[in-house]
Amino acid sequence: MKQYVLDCRRMTDKAEAHAHIKSVLGFPEHYGANLDALHDCLGELGECTVRFEAPWCLAELGDYALKLLAVFRAAAEEGSIHIA
Repeated sequence: MKQYVLDCRRMTDKAEAHAHIKSVLGFPEHYGANLDALHDCLGELGECTVRFEAPWCLAELGDYALKLLAVFRAAAEEGSIHIA
């Protein structure tokens, strides 16, 4: 099973968060860098584990960090990924 590690310290704003996620998870060039596109691309990863390294930067991302996490949780509940 593939394993990916997201370094939350690199997610300092929305654009940087999506750029880091795209890079690490190998999303296609046409990745829309928004929550809907994230959900769609997570569903296409197949069986894998995504681990978040370092604490979430809530001070920098604010409520958007919670929205990102909700998308990852929804993908996990749908069975497309595992979160560690």
